[in-house]
Amino acid sequence: MVQKVYTVKEFARMTGVTERTLRYYDRQGVLTPSSYTDNGYRLYNLDDLYKMQKILTMKFLGFSLKEIIQHLSEDTSSCVRQTLNNQKQLLKEKRDEIDFVIRTITKVEEVIQDEKVDSNLILTIIHSIQHEKMQKQWLAKHVSQPTLDQMFWQHVPDNAKVAIEREGLLIIKKLQTFFEQGLSPHEEQVQQSINILIGLLNDLIEPQYMKEIEKIELEDEMLFQFSFVSKEFQKFLEVAIERFNEVKEG
Repeated sequence: MVQKVYTVKEFARMTGVTERTLRYYDRQGVLTPSSYTDNGYRLYNLDDLYKMQKILTMKFLGFSLKEIIQHLSEDTSSCVRQTLNNQKQLLKEKRDEIDFVIRTITKVEEVIQDEKVDSNLILTIIHSIQHEKMQKQWLAKHVSQPTLDQMFWQHVPDNAKVAIEREGLLIIKKLQTFFEQGLSPHEEQVQQSINILIGLLNDLIEPQYMKEIEKIELEDEMLFQFSFVSKEFQKFLEVAIERFNEVKEG
């Protein structure tokens, strides 16, 4: 009995993939047609259909074309089982990454709310959240656990954290406005905002922990001080804080 064959167009309709994809799979060696017409047109049969369904199933599981080609050539159940386990672990890790990104965006939205905030400042906040785990790992080698908990506000309820972060953001936003208006870092308005900002941070960390924090020598400042805001604004803040400390020390 002669086995029925299908043209590219028919096979594409049956499998739900495009004709362009079928031609690409042929070039890459993923699925080569069982035969060709005298004019060189691709022809597929039922064996090709089963093979395509296997390919589509593996694509659904997240396998790369290279992995699919490997499994189609080996076709051993033990190899597939091991790869399935590996793939499941990779997908779990990817899910964790996606969940982390969603939590990060949600947190930023809660802090910003309806405020018009400079996009670079938003990216700086996201960058800080993104690298918080790395910062904790580095600091854990240099400070005690109670101090580390204080630095990352483990003693503060989540709803209170959002309120504090929002207050800090509004102060930074105000300082950014002062900078854009051309005010000097020594201006009273600027110094008042710096006073509020530093007071806000000092209220979060008890004095005995602050002493240990001040002894830390940062080996990689980029891990803690990286920012997308302009260098000029960063310098403005540095000068303003230096001036505040000078006046405070008398």
